[in-house]
Amino acid sequence: MLRSFKSFYSSKKINYKTILIFSFLTFIIFYFVNLQTYNVFSTDFNLRYKPNGLNLIDLIINLKFNEINILNPYLIPELVTGMLLYITPNKEYFSILSNLLNIFLLFLSFGFFFKSLISNNKKNIIIIFLFIFFLYVANWQWCFWKLADIYFLFNFSLVFYFTIQIIKKKKLKYFIYALIFSLISLFTKPQGIICLPFLFLGLVNLYNFKKFNYLELLLIIFFLYFLLFPIFIYFLVAFNPQNFFKVLVNFMTKGYISATVFYSYDDFINQFLFEKNKISEIIYYYFLFLKKIIYQVTLIRETYSSNHNIFLIFYCLFIYGCIIYNFNILKKKDDIFFNLTILANLLSVLLHSSLNTADEPNRHQLFNLVPLYILASVSLLNLKKNNFS
Repeated sequence: MLRSFKSFYSSKKINYKTILIFSFLTFIIFYFVNLQTYNVFSTDFNLRYKPNGLNLIDLIINLKFNEINILNPYLIPELVTGMLLYITPNKEYFSILSNLLNIFLLFLSFGFFFKSLISNNKKNIIIIFLFIFFLYVANWQWCFWKLADIYFLFNFSLVFYFTIQIIKKKKLKYFIYALIFSLISLFTKPQGIICLPFLFLGLVNLYNFKKFNYLELLLIIFFLYFLLFPIFIYFLVAFNPQNFFKVLVNFMTKGYISATVFYSYDDFINQFLFEKNKISEIIYYYFLFLKKIIYQVTLIRETYSSNHNIFLIFYCLFIYGCIIYNFNILKKKDDIFFNLTILANLLSVLLHSSLNTADEPNRHQLFNLVPLYILASVSLLNLKKNNFS
């Protein structure tokens, strides 16, 4: 029987797409078996997506297009939420339809990321990836909370895919597609501002300069940003800025790390017994920025239980360990996928360190964690081959 299964698994009929579809259907069954558990509504849904979505539909029906705020960074998920609420008879049916849509988009995003990957062994890689991804509930629970995170993940997977197609095939149409979805991201989540720099920095891979190291470029960008951003905030405070710059100043001066975790200037002074002056204020901005970076990379949270944080320590060490151990091999196997994954994670860390991140580590960063999990899966498969073949 085992031999028959191996023969069936090894057949050409079974590929990564087949496994992905099977996993999708399995997850759908899991959802319906646990229907009541996962028909949940987030606070953001009740305060933002539901009222704003219904208002959007009302404005469209009444042809009041001039009253629609087209600069709303949540415009698309609010519009989708409003449409689903409008076509469903009650909250329960809305919840089911919304959850199914999110599950579909989650697996579709997996498909686009894997379509971007160069490998003859995607079938085994995707099994390892699915295990890594679904091992931690915080990776997939956002399908059920009626939020924008899965919509953004899906849209980013398209930006990622088309950026790789530009680099590989050098055709204008792929640049247009990538640009369109990058612009759509601006109306999906505030994190959408990452997509345009991701696209243009990703296109640097088009140029094969001799002795040019793309990762060195990213490292230079990171350290320049780290050195200049806190100084920039310090001088910006004196000008009493407005609009976006005011948001930047507020997040840093008030010590935002996440929505509920703060590290104020007074906390810093009390911890290190510094005097309040210009020098200590500048040092505080550097220290706060560093704390935010560590907060994102480790994923652990003060609000989590000890067991939860211990699990996250091992989970993160496993992911990072796999990538670091086979760093050169991963880069050699598919340097474009590797470079763009590092770029996405770098931009995500810099953005959320400049502002704040979610109390739930895998929510705002899901779009950059998925390709990272794929790299870890490739590395683990390579490790298995080297040690057990």
